[in-house]
Amino acid sequence: MSTVETEPPGKMEGDADFDLPAGELETQEGVAGAPLSSRRNKPYFKKFKEPDSDEEVADPRALFSVQDSWRTLMSLPSCQKVMVSDKVQKILKIEVGINVTQEFPWKQVQFKDLRDALFDELENSAELLKKFKNFNPDFYVLLGFCPLLTEQDDDPPEGDPFIFYSSIKESKMAMSIIQNMEHFDRWRMQRRLRKKPRRWVSHGTDEEMTILVERFKDEPIDVEIQSVYPIQMPRHIAFDYRMTKDVRDGVIELLPNENIKWDNVTKKRITVSVQSAPPKIDQEQQTNPTFPSNAWSQYLYEIDDEDLELDESEVDEEEEKRKAQAKPGTYVEPVKPPPEMSAQIEMLLNTLDFNQIDSYRDDYTLISNRQVVQYTNPYLQEFLCFANISKSNKRFVAGYDWYPTLSGLIAVSYAFSTQVTINEASNRVDYVQRAVLEPNPVLLWSFSDNLNYKLEFEAPIESTALTFCPFNGDILIGGCKNGQVILWDMQGRCEKLDEEEYLTAAQAKYRVMIGEFLNWTIDIEDNVVTPATMSMLETSPKGAITAFYWLARSIYLSPFGKVYNDPDTRVHHKFFVTCAFDGTISFWDLDGKGKGGKEKMRNKMLPKALTQNESPLKSLNIKPTYNLYFPEPLTGIIADTSCFSTLTPVSKLILANPSNYPIKTIAKDPPTMRQSMIVSTFYGHVSRIDWQGTYAEGEPTETINASIPFAMVHDGPVVMVKKNPFYPELFASIGRTILAIWKEDYNYSPIFWRKRACDLTAVAWSETRPAVLYLTRIDGILEAWDILARDDDACLTEILGGGIITGITEHRPSLPHKILGIGDYNSSIRMVKLPHTFDVPLPNELQKLMNYVLKEERRKVGIQAWEQKYYELNKDIIEAKREAEAETRKEMERLEREEQFATRKKGAKSGEEGAGGEEQTAKKPHSGLNYNERMAVLWDELNLNRMMTILMSRKQMDPEKLARETALEKERHAYEAAKKKSHSDVLARLEHDIAAIRSRILPAEISDMQRSEMIQQRVKREVENADTYEQVCKDSFEILESFEDFKPIDYIEFLERGRQRRRLLDQSLGGNTDRLRWYEDRVRLGELGECQFGYESVHNSQAEASSQQDLVVVASKSGSDIVAEADEFEG
Repeated sequence: MSTVETEPPGKMEGDADFDLPAGELETQEGVAGAPLSSRRNKPYFKKFKEPDSDEEVADPRALFSVQDSWRTLMSLPSCQKVMVSDKVQKILKIEVGINVTQEFPWKQVQFKDLRDALFDELENSAELLKKFKNFNPDFYVLLGFCPLLTEQDDDPPEGDPFIFYSSIKESKMAMSIIQNMEHFDRWRMQRRLRKKPRRWVSHGTDEEMTILVERFKDEPIDVEIQSVYPIQMPRHIAFDYRMTKDVRDGVIELLPNENIKWDNVTKKRITVSVQSAPPKIDQEQQTNPTFPSNAWSQYLYEIDDEDLELDESEVDEEEEKRKAQAKPGTYVEPVKPPPEMSAQIEMLLNTLDFNQIDSYRDDYTLISNRQVVQYTNPYLQEFLCFANISKSNKRFVAGYDWYPTLSGLIAVSYAFSTQVTINEASNRVDYVQRAVLEPNPVLLWSFSDNLNYKLEFEAPIESTALTFCPFNGDILIGGCKNGQVILWDMQGRCEKLDEEEYLTAAQAKYRVMIGEFLNWTIDIEDNVVTPATMSMLETSPKGAITAFYWLARSIYLSPFGKVYNDPDTRVHHKFFVTCAFDGTISFWDLDGKGKGGKEKMRNKMLPKALTQNESPLKSLNIKPTYNLYFPEPLTGIIADTSCFSTLTPVSKLILANPSNYPIKTIAKDPPTMRQSMIVSTFYGHVSRIDWQGTYAEGEPTETINASIPFAMVHDGPVVMVKKNPFYPELFASIGRTILAIWKEDYNYSPIFWRKRACDLTAVAWSETRPAVLYLTRIDGILEAWDILARDDDACLTEILGGGIITGITEHRPSLPHKILGIGDYNSSIRMVKLPHTFDVPLPNELQKLMNYVLKEERRKVGIQAWEQKYYELNKDIIEAKREAEAETRKEMERLEREEQFATRKKGAKSGEEGAGGEEQTAKKPHSGLNYNERMAVLWDELNLNRMMTILMSRKQMDPEKLARETALEKERHAYEAAKKKSHSDVLARLEHDIAAIRSRILPAEISDMQRSEMIQQRVKREVENADTYEQVCKDSFEILESFEDFKPIDYIEFLERGRQRRRLLDQSLGGNTDRLRWYEDRVRLGELGECQFGYESVHNSQAEASSQQDLVVVASKSGSDIVAEADEFEG
């Protein structure tokens, strides 16, 4: 059950037949001939096969019985019938009408969900738990909606009827029956939808064909006529058109079945403007009919000579059978003999064929000689899916490679995380438990069987990369997560995967007898391959292996890191290169030295029967020949490595076994190998590195300190780089959301780069077309790019699911279909058929691609030259700007460092202040303990240090190296903390800075405090010394009454005196006299009339007139009123 992939209900389709017990398979004749009672009791395991022609099928129920299939499904011993409530249906996602229907009733549910949700509501839950004893909770249980259980009940119980199976074997049997039922339903629906032409059945219309027909050529016949009547010569009759509406022969009416209900599909309105339209044709008929236009029969007959001969014996047997079946005493109507055919009818039947009108023929070639290009929308067609949930649950596809000598075989490794997956911080993982208990699956899948894997490779550690040896297909190499390299030797098992062993009766009996004697032995699985050898942990890289690359067979590497080209063509080397996540590039020799002589001697002393199945590579001591160390995590390299293509056999051999036919891998080796390569790093860099090699014996490791960087265009880690197999100088890189196409010898800028909507996960070049590459994204979308067609966007965008896609690989052989393998988030690798446009190369496509790349390179070189020229012309300005920016940056960094230093100093002081009390409290427990307890505490500290030292040594971690490698990370964390502290300080003093800026822009009025205090003191003193208001009023009235010359004083003179007193008071008290001074200056210069006070002259004249009237009126007032107004004015 665990090996069955979970699929939507009703869609369990498969071509594989399950092995059933002997005697359970029944042929059609056996089932039809058996008695009714025996047929009802026997299980129905018949496999449905489509008939070659619908004419042979009179009753489809004779081919397959759906009722017997349902009866067999419900009569299996492990079938459990339950009533499921609506609440449980929602929990298990099996709601009737939403998740399951009567048309698609089947669903697979995990046993743990079924147990937790359903068993508690059932009365026989204890019995069911016993039946599911030792059942894996992660396995799936086949569950089906079965309304037949309650359709006869008048008062059915609450809920909906369902059935499920508690046996894995019977679940597989049920799935085979379900597949046959679905196959029969699809065939029956197709048979109803499309009617095929059948043979002609005569119903008496042959007599209408004996009408007089004018013949142009007749054989001469001697006729002698004797009659008493006058001879009348027939008049000449000319042919005319004989329409189908005039006669009823030649009319074909195709009517659908009455039970079929048609759903009308309304065409959506398209508002897009049309730029072209076909020319209008005014002809009445644009196509020529497929039948002769001058014939009086509009269809052709197809009746062989054998059909014209009637078997009289069969007719007699049928007549006797009818008489025997008839009741005694009843009249049996004789069978009407077939009508006799005239010579004209026989000639017509011998010359014409029936019903050859092709309603689906393309008539465009018959009415036009001009070729028209037909455009269609390409799409991907999925036809296989490899998955084993029990082995690869909650894992991703990490490594994959195709078998080099047989088509349709792929090795896949699975891991919990890859370079492109995202691990949530909230997920707590016990890595020790995972490493000890969890398996590390590496499986070999075949196109011939998509349900079961063919081979399983044992691996002690997760494998992150895989590669087959192209020179020996039996060797599979895997790169582990800890940097080790595993080598498996299949010893020719792939050629024997589909072989079946046939034993005679005596051989089978002997094998059973031997098995009884050897029942104490351990059964060894034939499909498990153990590792032949494994690299030593001390000499292997310390990070996960990210990629494998093979060198040409004529190239070898010395232990000093020098690359040589062997002139001897008879010698073939097997060197490959790996790059690891710790920055190590290792060169490996597959023809390395073996193990010690003692091991070989021990194997020679053993019996041959014990060593015949051992791999000859078991004694191989595999270790790196030379290592290069780069200070950044590596994800891929581009070097002078080999590219591979395949040679397929003749089509006859392919059709014999289309899934696994033999192929030949051809290596495209470069002539030489430079001591230089391009590396991609997890830090988002693409750089070219060179190595020199060593000149002294010692550790074969060289550290790369200098590199030539390529342009920085990626906005994240560069997770993959791939070289074009047709144009090796061209390679593609993906980093975060950026796709970039590069040329090896041009690092100034990529040929082009494009930003995608989300993160990219994998890239692969086409194996048949030089200008096509494929991209996968983290949202489950596949993009196919054709650079020559368009380079701004993808030519094909296909949604393959809602989760991440971790890998993509193309099947090199193109026959019978071009296949693309895609590893998705469900730990399954899906095989899809590519459209024909991405399979067949265009004429001279490689040259067009090279011309495109060279044109873009020339354009970018011209841009680079223009930029250099612009820089030389404006060098002073550009350099001044750069220096100013550099100085500003340095000043900001200096200020930031000072702030950090001040913050640290302040924190250290506060820590020292509180450290005294803490140290005292920390020392108090030790001081209060006795001698034995203090020694126990010291022993625990020493033991902790010892364990840390042992752990560091076993992990091969040098403390100094660890401190050196983590220094950058610690510095980055300190920088981030200081940066956050600086931001918080800036936000804290933001209000103070804003107030300072405002004070600079709008300066505040600074008052003269000394003068103000003096004025206040003087006013205070004058107020204290002054008389009261009543006294002043009394004195003023006395003065006014005793004043004799008051009457002759003019009012204007009185106001002028008050104004002078006011001026003296203002000067003495320091009041604001700016406006008064401005007014006096305007009056003195005669410019008062030119000033704009905001009102018109008319109002001024009116105001002046009113003021004069007021003056006249005021002059006539009494002296007391004048004095009161003067006091108010002065106030």
